[in-house]
Amino acid sequence: MGEFQRIMRSALGLLETGTPFALATVVRVRGAAPRHSGARMLVLPDGRTEGTVGGATLERRVIQHALEALQEGRPRYETYLFSTKPEDKDKSVGLCGGEVDIHIDVVKPDPRLLIIGAGHIAIPLARMAVMLDMRVAVVDDRPDYANRERFPDAEEIHIVRYDEETEELAPIDARVDSNTFVVVATWGWDQPALAQVLLGNPAYVALVASPAKAKAIFQGLRGQGLPEERLAEVKTPAGLDIGAETPAEIALSILAEILSVRRSRGRKPTTEANRRGSAPED
Repeated sequence: MGEFQRIMRSALGLLETGTPFALATVVRVRGAAPRHSGARMLVLPDGRTEGTVGGATLERRVIQHALEALQEGRPRYETYLFSTKPEDKDKSVGLCGGEVDIHIDVVKPDPRLLIIGAGHIAIPLARMAVMLDMRVAVVDDRPDYANRERFPDAEEIHIVRYDEETEELAPIDARVDSNTFVVVATWGWDQPALAQVLLGNPAYVALVASPAKAKAIFQGLRGQGLPEERLAEVKTPAGLDIGAETPAEIALSILAEILSVRRSRGRKPTTEANRRGSAPED
C-alpha cells in the first residue's frame, strides 16, 4: 500500500471515530527541499502524526502550526524557508536552499446530536439535524419510542435502563465529546441523564423543561455535588427565543441555537439562559 493510500485510510478511520485532525500537504516546492509536491502528513490533536512532509525542523514547525490550526478551527497556508544565509537563521527550517509552501487543512467529523428522550420533540429534532449534516444518536428507556420506525435516519439508537422507583439510570452507552451536542428531554429522568452528560465534554447541553422543573433538577444536581460552573453550561430554556410552541418549532429553535454555538467559535449565543450567566437558582 502506498503512502497516499495509508494516509487516506487513516483519515477515514479518524472520521469514523469522531477524531478531528489536520492534514498538511506540500503544495509547491521552489529549489531544493526534502519532499515533493503532494507529500502529506496527518497531525492529531495530541501531536501524533502519520506520513511526513520533510522531517527535522520543518516537521516540528509544521506540527506546531497544525496544532494551532486545530485549536483555532481554521486552515493555514505557510511558507517554509531552507536557507544558509546568516540573516535567515531564525526563520530557516533547514539548509537545502529552497522553499516549500504547505497548506494545513482542518478536518472535523460531522457533529453529533445526542437526543436523550425519544418523545414528540425528538422526532422533528432528529429529522432537521440530519438535514444539517449532523449524525444523530437517540437514547430512551422505552423500546416503543426509540426504534428505527420512529428514527429511520439515526446513526445510533440506545435503550437505557431506568428504575423509576430508585431513580437509578444505567450508564448511557453513547459518546459525549467536544463534537457532541446534547438535548435532554426525557419523560422523567432528566436529572440522572444530565449528571452523566456533564461528566463528559459536550459542545452544548440543553434541557427542555419549564422554569419550575429546571430549578428542581438543578437543585438535585447541586445536591449531588456537581460544580456550579458545569451547571451553568446547560442551556435552559432550550433553544433561541422565537416564540416556539409546537414540537417542530421547539426543535427548530434548539437547532438554531446549536448552529449559533457552532458558528460563534466559542462566543455565547444571546438566549435568556446565557444572559443570566448561571444555572437556575432555588
